[in-house]
Amino acid sequence: MNADAQWSRASERRVWTVNGDFVNLKPTGVARYAREVTSALDALVAERHPLARDLDLTLIAPREPLDLPLRRMAVKVVPEFRTPRLPQVWSQLQLPRHVEGGLLSFCNLAPMSVRQQVLCIHDAHTYVMPQSYGRMFRLAHRLILPVLGRRVRLVTTVSGLSRDHLDTLGIVPRDKIVVAYNGSDHADRWRPARSARSYIERKPFVLCIGRDQPYKNMSLIWRIAPALKQLGLDVLVAGDVGSAGPTPSDNVHFIGRVDDDELAAAMSNAVCFLFPSRIEGFGLPAAEAMARGCAVVASTAPAIPEVCGDAALYADPDDEPGWVRAVASLHHNPALRSRLRRAGYQRSRQFTWRRVAETYLELMARIDGRTDLIGTAAAPSAIGGEAMLPGPYGSTDGR
Repeated sequence: MNADAQWSRASERRVWTVNGDFVNLKPTGVARYAREVTSALDALVAERHPLARDLDLTLIAPREPLDLPLRRMAVKVVPEFRTPRLPQVWSQLQLPRHVEGGLLSFCNLAPMSVRQQVLCIHDAHTYVMPQSYGRMFRLAHRLILPVLGRRVRLVTTVSGLSRDHLDTLGIVPRDKIVVAYNGSDHADRWRPARSARSYIERKPFVLCIGRDQPYKNMSLIWRIAPALKQLGLDVLVAGDVGSAGPTPSDNVHFIGRVDDDELAAAMSNAVCFLFPSRIEGFGLPAAEAMARGCAVVASTAPAIPEVCGDAALYADPDDEPGWVRAVASLHHNPALRSRLRRAGYQRSRQFTWRRVAETYLELMARIDGRTDLIGTAAAPSAIGGEAMLPGPYGSTDGR
């Protein structure tokens, strides 16, 4: 029997589908999660990871994922019924007809008719910060998420905070929830040298990324900008954010949505990265900043300290003087800034997409009844530490 046959027997095939609805999403953190986990799963299958034994993975998407090169994962395109697209029509009506075996869904909402499913619900923001979302968006999440929470086999989420919210708000029973933190090592692929802009010769600056949603707390940045100007600092604001509220100080500069290489260049040259959110399911921008060696000043709001640990300076999301003091300490103390950069980089090494993908492989193996693949020297359990398995499978407290 050749090596291919030994590694994978047709009679023992395990068939799973990846929900490719993310190919039509804007480049948000949720879309990043879906793309990176899909890519990491493909890489593990290609390298014949022990947990991927006998596994057939197919990505089903509404269009060809041209910007997501896959080595081993099959791709099936199921075009949408109509354009412009109607939210949830493809996921709820079209995708289920093509799913074989189990389904992996990474973007909160997913087919309610597919029970053999592992679903990632990133947070419960539509419940705890409803003012940050439109009426129809809130309604869809409040109607669909509890149904999914009852029906699917397992739910993953990206922090202990999100797990607690999903449980206490009655969205998902706690014993069905697995915590698997985001990765941040995709930022290793960013190349600041390819940036079209130069940040080296400009005035010293701090950097933030925001959106016009109340939970992002961008108004704090506008309020502290005059004090940062007194420190000789500009404020660069990336992302889809405007100057809602009072007109920002003239040291605030909007650079809009930038590509990864340009973001890396900005992070590499910033005095620090500001992350003032009132709540985050994970806080991927802060993890990315740490991965790029940028010192971070972050909000004390959950789940940011859960992610940044002791590798960031913190201030309450409403404590304007506290934010200014933290920035000033980094601006005036290069040694502190260097120490925080090193600490942040080391902290970011805990968050890898490979580990996230291994968690999904383990969950699929358990659902398939293939516990023989788990816990061997070649394939140690991915559950525990950065990832946690609920109920009888392991820890539920993440400790």
